[in-house]
Amino acid sequence: MSIMLRAARREDADALSALFLAARRHSMPYLPEQHSDAETRWWMENVVLATRKVTVADEADEVLGFSATHGEHLDHLYVDPAALGRGVGSLLLQKCKAECGSGLSLYVFQKNIRARDFYERHGFACAAYGDGSDNEENEPDAIYVLREALGQ
Repeated sequence: MSIMLRAARREDADALSALFLAARRHSMPYLPEQHSDAETRWWMENVVLATRKVTVADEADEVLGFSATHGEHLDHLYVDPAALGRGVGSLLLQKCKAECGSGLSLYVFQKNIRARDFYERHGFACAAYGDGSDNEENEPDAIYVLREALGQ
């Protein structure tokens, strides 16, 4: 089987919500769970899918990951924990870079070393650190931009 990228559909809300929750719980267990699963499902359908450009990575109709961009900002990139290491995140990020160009930026939690390493391997560099006061989780974060945008 091969991994295919496609535009998200409204009917993907259940699968994307489940993947989002599983990925966060697996990769960032230190984050507080501030919303119920039902609230997350509502947010996925009515905010993310309604206001972001969402790309789904699937294989044989199984959702393996997704990305969501807003302009040149990558709001979300999540991969099913069972699919980590299969290149799903790289495929999604490659598509985002192709569509958004050198202005692509993203936030990542400072504690999320795996994600930070992933983005650095894919040409991003940390441009600034935040103390967490600007995110819902109150968790220190960092903004990453493509190195070429920094002239590196």
